[in-house]
Parts: sequence; C-alpha cells; structure tokens
Amino acid sequence: MTGPGERPAVLVHRQRGAPPEVLREVCAGVEEEGVPVEVVDAPDGLTATALAHAAAQASRLEVGIGVDAAGATAVHHAKLPVDRPPATGRAEATAPDRRRIGRTGARVVKNLPLD
Repeated sequence: MTGPGERPAVLVHRQRGAPPEVLREVCAGVEEEGVPVEVVDAPDGLTATALAHAAAQASRLEVGIGVDAAGATAVHHAKLPVDRPPATGRAEATAPDRRRIGRTGARVVKNLPLD
C-alpha cells in the first residue's frame, strides 16, 4: 500500500469541512485532462494557497491543489514561491470555475497553456 504522494498524481489537500461539491468539481477537472488525482486530509488553519503549496511539495508531479474549509481553492507548483500560485478560486466560485481549477492543475502537469 502506498501513502499520499507516492504515486504520480495531482494531490488535493483539503481541510476538514471542505465542501464536497467543491472537491467533486476540482477532481473532475483534473481527471478530464487525463491526470490522476488524490485527495488528502490536511490540517486546519491554512489558506487554500498554503494548502496547495504543501500539496505540490508532497506530489511526485510537483503540482498540488488546496481546498480550504470555506471552499476557496488554489493551484500550486512546488518550484514556485508560496505566495505565487498559478491560479486561485474564491469560495463563491461556480461549478465550472471549480472544474477549471482542476483542469489548470492538470495543465500545469502537462505543460499546456492555462485556460
């Protein structure tokens, strides 16, 4: 059995209480691009950007997504500064915007233009 980040996947670090509908759309966006995704529980008290950066640091693909308890999201790459995520999404985002966050994470992995 493997632990989080051991298989190549975009890691999604979620806080306890992260809205399931946000996770569903974010993961669907990653999967639509043909990239594996893995959801991992993360500690409370971090911003979506900090969660995403920690996820990127733990991912073999060096890309992570953070989802905080309010539903805010961020995409990050392990080699970028913590305060410079390639994409963020507000808690009030629509389902298509949440899915776009997932696609953005997968596109960073594939080195494709971001939407």
